[in-house]
Amino acid sequence: MKKFIAPLAMGILFTLSQLIAVSIAQPFKKAGFSAFENPENPMNIIQIFIIIMVFTLFILIIAKYKEEMVKYIILFSFFLASLSIFQAFFYFISPSLSFLFSLIVSITMFMLLIKHPEWYVIDFFGIFLTGGISAIFAISLSIEMIIIFLIALAIYDAIAVYKTKHMVKLAETIADSNLPLLIIIPKKASYSYIKSKIGKDRDAIYVGLGDLIIPGILITASYLEKGIAGFIFTLAGALAGYFLLMKLISKGPQPGLPYLNGGTIISYAILHFL
Repeated sequence: MKKFIAPLAMGILFTLSQLIAVSIAQPFKKAGFSAFENPENPMNIIQIFIIIMVFTLFILIIAKYKEEMVKYIILFSFFLASLSIFQAFFYFISPSLSFLFSLIVSITMFMLLIKHPEWYVIDFFGIFLTGGISAIFAISLSIEMIIIFLIALAIYDAIAVYKTKHMVKLAETIADSNLPLLIIIPKKASYSYIKSKIGKDRDAIYVGLGDLIIPGILITASYLEKGIAGFIFTLAGALAGYFLLMKLISKGPQPGLPYLNGGTIISYAILHFL
C-alpha cells in the first residue's frame, strides 16, 4: 500500500494545479492577460517551441562548463516569470497594489529557493506557478494550436529522453543544483531534496513542471470551451496517462509528455465527438 501513496499524492498535486488553472482562466481572460494577440496564429507555438529549445540548449551548455552558474540563471528566470504570474493573481485583490504584492511574494520565494530549497518550498510555489502559466497559455492559443503544440512537444520529449537523452541530463542538472523546476513527492518522512541526487535516489517521485503545465493548457482550454465536462474528461485522460507513466518509470527514465498529453488529447477527442 505504501508504494501507492507517493504516486497518489503526486496525482493530487497535479489535480490541484489544474483546479487553480481553471479557476483563474476566465478572470485572466477578462483582464486581458493573454500572451498573444491572435490565438489562431501558428507562429505562436513556433515561438514557444523555439524558446524551449534555446533555453534547454543554453542550460546544457552552461552546465557542461560551469554548473553552479546554471542555478542562478534559472532562479533569476524563475523570479522574473513569477513576477508576472503572481501579479496576475493579485490583480483581482487589488489592481493598484498587484505589482507590489507580486514583488514581495517573488522576492520571498527567491530567497527561500536560494537559502532553503526543500521539496515542500518548491512544491508550494510550483503548484501556483504551473496553474498560472497553464491558464495564460490556455487563453492565448486556440484549441487547434494547443493540440498541435501538445503533439509536437510529446514527440520532442520522447526523442529527448530515448534518443538524444539530453532531457535526462537536463533533469540531473536541475536536481543536482536543487532547482525549482520539479514537483517532488517524498516516499519517506526523512527525505531531503537538498541532499538527494536524482537517478541515484529512489526516496522520492520527481515530475517536471512542464509535465503539469503542458497538458494543463488543454485541460484549461477544454474547460473554457465545454465547461465542467471538458475539465473532468481531459483531467481524467491526463491522470490515466500519469498513472501509466508511474507504472513504467520503474524501468528507467521515461518522457512524461507522450503519456500525459496523449491521455489529455484522446479524452478531449472522445468528448468532442460524443
